[in-house]
Amino acid sequence: MIRLLSDKTIGAVRYGKGSLLNLAPDIEVTLIETGAAENLPVISRPIEILSSSAVPASCGLTDADEVLASFTIPAGTLGRNSGLQIEPVWSFSSSANNKIVKVKIGIVTIYSATRTTSAKEAPLIVLVNRNSLASQIQPYDSDYAAAGASMPNKYTIDFSATKTIEITGQRANAGDTLTLEYFRILHFVGS
Repeated sequence: MIRLLSDKTIGAVRYGKGSLLNLAPDIEVTLIETGAAENLPVISRPIEILSSSAVPASCGLTDADEVLASFTIPAGTLGRNSGLQIEPVWSFSSSANNKIVKVKIGIVTIYSATRTTSAKEAPLIVLVNRNSLASQIQPYDSDYAAAGASMPNKYTIDFSATKTIEITGQRANAGDTLTLEYFRILHFVGS
Protein backbone atom coordinates (compact mmCIF):
# COMPACT_ATOMS: atom_id res chain seq x y z
CA MET A 1 0.00 0.00 0.00
CA ILE A 2 1.28 3.48 -0.87
CA ARG A 3 0.29 7.10 -0.22
CA LEU A 4 0.66 9.58 -3.09
CA LEU A 5 2.77 12.64 -2.32
CA SER A 6 1.24 14.69 -5.14
CA ASP A 7 -1.67 14.51 -7.60
CA LYS A 8 -1.00 11.71 -10.06
CA THR A 9 -2.63 10.04 -13.06
CA ILE A 10 -2.19 6.27 -13.04
CA GLY A 11 -3.72 4.12 -15.77
CA ALA A 12 -5.96 6.98 -17.00
CA VAL A 13 -7.34 7.58 -13.49
CA ARG A 14 -6.53 10.82 -11.62
CA TYR A 15 -5.72 10.46 -7.91
CA GLY A 16 -5.24 13.32 -5.47
CA LYS A 17 -2.31 13.96 -3.14
CA GLY A 18 -2.62 11.76 -0.02
CA SER A 19 -4.60 9.01 -1.75
CA LEU A 20 -3.98 5.54 -0.33
CA LEU A 21 -3.59 2.97 -3.09
CA ASN A 22 -2.95 -0.73 -3.31
CA LEU A 23 -1.47 -1.23 -6.81
CA ALA A 24 0.62 -3.85 -8.56
CA PRO A 25 4.01 -4.12 -6.83
CA ASP A 26 6.01 -2.93 -9.87
CA ILE A 27 3.88 0.23 -10.17
CA GLU A 28 4.21 0.96 -6.44
CA VAL A 29 8.01 0.52 -6.58
CA THR A 30 8.27 2.91 -9.54
CA LEU A 31 6.15 5.56 -7.80
CA ILE A 32 8.20 5.25 -4.59
CA GLU A 33 11.54 5.38 -6.48
CA THR A 34 10.50 8.52 -8.40
CA GLY A 35 9.40 10.27 -5.19
CA ALA A 36 5.73 10.34 -6.16
CA ALA A 37 4.63 8.07 -3.29
CA GLU A 38 5.66 6.62 0.05
CA ASN A 39 5.28 3.08 1.28
CA LEU A 40 2.68 2.37 3.99
CA PRO A 41 2.60 -0.86 5.95
CA VAL A 42 -0.67 -2.74 5.84
CA ILE A 43 -2.27 -3.16 9.25
CA SER A 44 -3.40 -6.74 9.24
CA ARG A 45 -4.35 -7.05 12.90
CA PRO A 46 -6.09 -3.91 14.10
CA ILE A 47 -6.40 -2.65 17.65
CA GLU A 48 -9.72 -1.31 18.88
CA ILE A 49 -10.68 0.56 22.02
CA LEU A 50 -13.53 -1.33 23.66
CA SER A 51 -14.03 1.18 26.46
CA SER A 52 -12.28 4.08 28.15
CA SER A 53 -12.95 6.91 30.55
CA ALA A 54 -11.04 9.66 32.31
CA VAL A 55 -14.02 10.67 34.46
CA PRO A 56 -13.04 10.03 38.11
CA ALA A 57 -15.12 7.49 40.05
CA SER A 58 -14.62 7.41 43.82
CA CYS A 59 -15.44 4.89 46.53
CA GLY A 60 -18.23 6.00 48.85
CA LEU A 61 -18.35 2.97 51.15
CA THR A 62 -15.88 1.19 53.41
CA ASP A 63 -15.15 -2.54 53.67
CA ALA A 64 -16.99 -3.36 50.42
CA ASP A 65 -15.84 -3.88 46.84
CA GLU A 66 -17.39 -1.04 44.87
CA VAL A 67 -17.70 -1.21 41.09
CA LEU A 68 -16.08 1.99 39.85
CA ALA A 69 -16.37 1.09 36.15
CA SER A 70 -17.85 -1.77 34.19
CA PHE A 71 -17.97 -2.74 30.55
CA THR A 72 -19.66 -5.62 28.73
CA ILE A 73 -17.86 -7.60 26.05
CA PRO A 74 -20.50 -9.16 23.78
CA ALA A 75 -20.22 -12.89 23.06
CA GLY A 76 -17.81 -13.65 20.24
CA THR A 77 -16.11 -10.22 20.21
CA LEU A 78 -12.75 -11.75 21.03
CA GLY A 79 -11.29 -14.25 18.61
CA ARG A 80 -9.33 -17.44 19.30
CA ASN A 81 -6.02 -15.57 19.47
CA SER A 82 -7.26 -12.11 20.50
CA GLY A 83 -5.80 -10.18 23.38
CA LEU A 84 -7.16 -7.74 25.93
CA GLN A 85 -5.11 -4.96 27.44
CA ILE A 86 -6.64 -3.29 30.49
CA GLU A 87 -5.08 -0.09 31.81
CA PRO A 88 -6.68 1.17 35.05
CA VAL A 89 -5.24 4.01 37.15
CA TRP A 90 -6.39 4.37 40.75
CA SER A 91 -5.30 7.09 43.20
CA PHE A 92 -5.71 6.87 46.96
CA SER A 93 -4.65 8.29 50.30
CA SER A 94 -1.23 7.25 51.49
CA SER A 95 -1.96 5.86 54.95
CA ALA A 96 -1.52 2.70 57.02
CA ASN A 97 -5.05 1.60 56.04
CA ASN A 98 -5.69 -0.94 53.29
CA LYS A 99 -6.88 0.13 49.86
CA ILE A 100 -7.78 -2.84 47.66
CA VAL A 101 -8.10 -2.54 43.88
CA LYS A 102 -9.28 -5.29 41.52
CA VAL A 103 -10.15 -6.08 37.93
CA LYS A 104 -12.64 -8.88 37.31
CA ILE A 105 -13.92 -10.55 34.17
CA GLY A 106 -17.22 -12.16 35.07
CA ILE A 107 -16.58 -13.81 38.44
CA VAL A 108 -12.82 -14.26 37.83
CA THR A 109 -10.43 -11.78 39.46
CA ILE A 110 -7.53 -11.22 37.05
CA TYR A 111 -5.84 -8.46 39.07
CA SER A 112 -5.83 -7.61 42.77
CA ALA A 113 -3.53 -5.42 44.84
CA THR A 114 -3.68 -4.19 48.43
CA ARG A 115 -1.86 -0.91 49.06
CA THR A 116 -1.24 1.26 52.09
CA THR A 117 1.46 3.95 51.98
CA SER A 118 1.54 4.59 48.25
CA ALA A 119 -0.59 7.03 46.27
CA LYS A 120 -1.47 5.22 43.03
CA GLU A 121 -1.79 1.90 41.26
CA ALA A 122 -1.38 1.76 37.46
CA PRO A 123 -0.93 -1.81 36.22
CA LEU A 124 -0.76 -3.02 32.64
CA ILE A 125 -3.02 -6.07 32.50
CA VAL A 126 -2.75 -8.26 29.40
CA LEU A 127 -4.85 -11.37 28.81
CA VAL A 128 -4.49 -13.39 25.58
CA ASN A 129 -6.68 -16.18 24.23
CA ARG A 130 -4.66 -19.33 23.54
CA ASN A 131 -6.15 -20.53 20.23
CA SER A 132 -9.47 -20.89 22.05
CA LEU A 133 -12.27 -18.67 23.34
CA ALA A 134 -12.01 -20.37 26.75
CA SER A 135 -8.28 -20.56 27.49
CA GLN A 136 -6.09 -17.55 28.33
CA ILE A 137 -2.63 -16.68 29.56
CA GLN A 138 -1.68 -13.52 31.43
CA PRO A 139 1.92 -12.90 30.30
CA TYR A 140 2.70 -10.05 32.70
CA ASP A 141 2.35 -10.01 36.44
CA SER A 142 2.61 -6.95 38.67
CA ASP A 143 6.43 -6.85 38.45
CA TYR A 144 6.92 -6.58 34.64
CA ALA A 145 10.20 -8.46 35.10
CA ALA A 146 12.25 -10.22 32.44
CA ALA A 147 12.83 -13.04 34.94
CA GLY A 148 10.51 -14.05 37.72
CA ALA A 149 9.92 -16.66 40.36
CA SER A 150 6.34 -17.53 39.38
CA MET A 151 4.63 -18.95 36.34
CA PRO A 152 2.22 -16.77 34.31
CA ASN A 153 -1.43 -16.91 35.37
CA LYS A 154 -3.75 -19.01 33.22
CA TYR A 155 -7.53 -18.75 33.01
CA THR A 156 -10.53 -20.52 31.50
CA ILE A 157 -12.83 -17.55 30.89
CA ASP A 158 -15.37 -18.42 28.18
CA PHE A 159 -15.48 -15.47 25.76
CA SER A 160 -18.00 -17.25 23.54
CA ALA A 161 -20.48 -15.91 26.14
CA THR A 162 -21.02 -12.25 27.07
CA LYS A 163 -18.63 -11.12 29.83
CA THR A 164 -18.57 -8.03 32.02
CA ILE A 165 -15.31 -6.41 33.09
CA GLU A 166 -15.50 -4.71 36.48
CA ILE A 167 -12.89 -2.36 37.91
CA THR A 168 -13.38 -2.11 41.65
CA GLY A 169 -12.04 -0.41 44.73
CA GLN A 170 -12.33 -0.95 48.47
CA ARG A 171 -11.08 1.20 51.32
CA ALA A 172 -10.87 0.13 54.95
CA ASN A 173 -11.28 3.57 56.50
CA ALA A 174 -13.80 6.31 55.70
CA GLY A 175 -11.06 8.90 56.20
CA ASP A 176 -9.17 7.61 53.15
CA THR A 177 -9.93 8.24 49.49
CA LEU A 178 -9.81 5.77 46.60
CA THR A 179 -10.59 6.93 43.07
CA LEU A 180 -10.48 5.25 39.69
CA GLU A 181 -8.95 8.12 37.69
CA TYR A 182 -8.80 6.52 34.25
CA PHE A 183 -9.14 3.24 32.41
CA ARG A 184 -8.82 1.95 28.87
CA ILE A 185 -9.62 -1.50 27.51
CA LEU A 186 -8.01 -2.44 24.19
CA HIS A 187 -8.78 -5.42 21.97
CA PHE A 188 -5.93 -6.76 19.86
CA VAL A 189 -7.59 -8.72 17.07
CA GLY A 190 -6.02 -12.16 16.80
CA SER A 191 -5.33 -14.25 13.75
